[in-house]
Amino acid sequence: MTGETTARLRQGWGGAAAAAVRIAVIAVLVAGMAVVATGTGRAAPSLPPGFSVKDMPSGQSELLTDFAFAPDGSYFTTGKNGRVAWVSADGSAARTLATFSVVTVQDLGLNGIAVAHDYATSRVIYLARTLTVNGQWTMRLSAATVVGTPPTSLAPERVIWDLPIQADVHTITGIVAAPDGTLWVTMGDGADFRFVDPLALRALDVNTGYGKLLRVTPDGRGVASNPYYDPAAPSSWRSRVYASGFRSPFRVSLDPATGAPLVGDVGWNTWEEINLVRPGASYGWPCWEGNGQTPGYRDMAACAGTTTTPPLWAYPHGPMGTSVTGGIVYTGSTYPEQYRGAYFFGDYASQRVYTLRYDDQGRLVRQPEAGGFGVENGMPVKFGAAENGDIVYADIGGSRLKRLVHAAGNRPPTAEATITNDPASARSFTFDASRSFDLDGGALTYRWDFGDGATATGALVTHAYGGTSTEPVTVRLDVTDSVGATGTATLTVVPGNRVPVLTLTTPPSSERYSVGERVVLSGTALDAEDGALPVTWSVVLVHCSGGYCHDHPGRSFTGAVYDVPFEDHGDDTRLQITASATDRFGVRAEQVFVAQPQLRTLTLASTVPSPITVNGVARASAQVTAGARVSLNAPPLAGDGVAMFGRWSDGQPRERQLVMPDRDVTLTAEYVTPIDLRHAFDPGLRAVVGAPVGPEQGDSWLRSRQYAGGRVYWSPQTGVHEVHGEILRSYDATGGPGRWGPPLSDETGTPDGRGRFNVFPNDEAMFYWTPQTGAHVVYGEIFGHWRAMGYERGMHGYPRSDELSTPDGRGRYNDFENGGIYWRPGVGARSVYGAIYQKWGQHGWEMGHLRFPITNELGTPDGVGRFNHFEGGSVYWTPRTGAHEVQGAIRERWAALGWERSYLGYPTSDEFSVPGGRRTNFERGSITWTAATGRVVDRRY
Repeated sequence: MTGETTARLRQGWGGAAAAAVRIAVIAVLVAGMAVVATGTGRAAPSLPPGFSVKDMPSGQSELLTDFAFAPDGSYFTTGKNGRVAWVSADGSAARTLATFSVVTVQDLGLNGIAVAHDYATSRVIYLARTLTVNGQWTMRLSAATVVGTPPTSLAPERVIWDLPIQADVHTITGIVAAPDGTLWVTMGDGADFRFVDPLALRALDVNTGYGKLLRVTPDGRGVASNPYYDPAAPSSWRSRVYASGFRSPFRVSLDPATGAPLVGDVGWNTWEEINLVRPGASYGWPCWEGNGQTPGYRDMAACAGTTTTPPLWAYPHGPMGTSVTGGIVYTGSTYPEQYRGAYFFGDYASQRVYTLRYDDQGRLVRQPEAGGFGVENGMPVKFGAAENGDIVYADIGGSRLKRLVHAAGNRPPTAEATITNDPASARSFTFDASRSFDLDGGALTYRWDFGDGATATGALVTHAYGGTSTEPVTVRLDVTDSVGATGTATLTVVPGNRVPVLTLTTPPSSERYSVGERVVLSGTALDAEDGALPVTWSVVLVHCSGGYCHDHPGRSFTGAVYDVPFEDHGDDTRLQITASATDRFGVRAEQVFVAQPQLRTLTLASTVPSPITVNGVARASAQVTAGARVSLNAPPLAGDGVAMFGRWSDGQPRERQLVMPDRDVTLTAEYVTPIDLRHAFDPGLRAVVGAPVGPEQGDSWLRSRQYAGGRVYWSPQTGVHEVHGEILRSYDATGGPGRWGPPLSDETGTPDGRGRFNVFPNDEAMFYWTPQTGAHVVYGEIFGHWRAMGYERGMHGYPRSDELSTPDGRGRYNDFENGGIYWRPGVGARSVYGAIYQKWGQHGWEMGHLRFPITNELGTPDGVGRFNHFEGGSVYWTPRTGAHEVQGAIRERWAALGWERSYLGYPTSDEFSVPGGRRTNFERGSITWTAATGRVVDRRY
């Protein structure tokens, strides 16, 4: 990389500034130094003991995206802007081989390169980029032959395939040229990330190329062993697919032992994945992310029933980062044993490198380091291996290759410096070495050699050059640690050279931008030595999420005017537009305008608490850029597990999109419960219960709502039914739903037209009402007996009481219009009615000597009479004799004679007292019991 001299004037620069201007003067003259922005805070770089990072030139001046080694140790690199460069094995020579047309919006550009397995003879490399074809963004995989030894250019490309893309992200993200001659290619889903985009579902369709890991021959045909290969259509997407269900499978490598692909899949809102890919497997996107279903997509009909293959490792957005970069397995022998065979990967947003291990069965055996293997050593976007196996990764931020080397013992410190020009004097400079660091944590000392014979010590020093010379001067910085190891950096300054004057015309600082609104700036540059200079514009979209902010570089161009529509990248997005001018000495003046979004508040409510998602994130409100398109998703079932989605307050369906207007918006998800639905669509119910007078209450097991004319209940088992009037009052008085459960029926008329009833599930309860009897409950065995007798159409008619406890506490009973049904443990329910019931009552019911009935009323064998047996006797009835009780020894004698079939016939009296005993009269005689002797005598009249 190049050295950098800066002079800066700040105006309102900070996180809360709406639109700010930053003026900087940067001289870039000498190779050997990293580009560092002054005043930008960062954590100190760190690596495990013995490890250090060795910078390697990339041949790219900005936005290095990929690299691939040739057999001779030289390597090829790509830049987002379309440049393909070659660098010699020792790094001493680098040249641009070709510049391809590309689209550089958001993540698009020249993103991938691979060297053919037979490069030594074929001289073929493979390239992945996004360009415009007939007005359509298109992701292209192509092959090109390298011309010259050493390389000097590329022959015209051979297109392997073009695939249209409808979004500005998730294109071709990785190429591996395997030793067997096949190509492995990762393809993004080509769907928008700002909202729930149905196009993402293509990732699950093996008949498309989107969201796939492909395995193909060099001419683009599918490999015959692929899981979906079709011999009749070898160039179909189906034939090319090896695995599906990826979102943005950013970088792929092959396990050195098994050849299995390893893919890092960049997540949406929550999870980042490392996948050890199995043939024919689906990794679930967009219905699944990590090991869970994806909010915003999971409720789509197309996601119903979908499954996923668990990732090897997944980590949530947060401290570990938010944008995974797939890596490689270390195969060298210079690293410590614990890292041999480990998988090295990174996270672009958190600027970290991680390692993990898995066994030969593909099972994770060591999780990544929670704090990272390496921190703040560049922004990794591709991993590869040097000739000895050392891990090498591409740092897009510094456009350098970073090589991880290991040597035991103390590590020399790293020298970094910036030089700031004094605006008042072209010969005075401030030198700052505070960005230097020591991986071993030792104290540092600093020595400056200003190139004119003067020296100084300290991290921050100033120096003024004497005389009038304007020749470039080399400045040397030596940084020494506590044990004497030294790191060196060299920079160049040009004493006396004036800084170009850059004049930028910007909108007011209060300006805010809607999506698509044009950001218009103009600029001129004048240099004291060189005269008018061209103004170069570049834009970076800064996006913050998961605790990290990261850049999405856009295009650069030269001209007097910047006139470009404002872009959106979801939450917390701003455009950082840099205008710069560079003189012949490489001294650059720059001003940065930050275009801030016009944020409006989207507030979301729900009639029933429910997890509503905005672009897949559950939230009650969101700050949204005016003009941005967002997806809103209300779950079909509310948080209470009962209410169903009805509509949004603006009439839109459950899964919908919204283009945010330039105003605050409040939307309500209107949920309807089964009670609401029936009330809304059943005029008969409304006629009975009227309008609601209170909110619906309850839970997922039982719900109710009070109306002017009654109450409506719902449960999953019983459905929706109403209770009203006298039956409702009786229901409440006897325990309500806690005792009887919710109603199984609405109030219904009885077949005879006299009464009304509701059915309830507990104990088969029924509440009956008539104007004459009121409302009463019948349940359990008594209800079963009454039902067997024909309900209210049977002998008993309607209940005149609820089920009650008998006075002696031994049983239960219901009183009916005709008689009663009594129940006792061990006996069950027995029916007594009519004249027999009245006779039993005359003798004190169950409290009298007859006590509880032990039979129902039965017909006599001769077909003339009826009787009930009781614990203490019997009651017999005929039309000619009426009802009379028989008990004790007299009953025993009558039974021995043959009951009513004996010569005595039916009783014509109850038992009554006679001198010395008791007697019962019968139709043709009597039976007398003598108290003194216990003798029983029957006599004919």
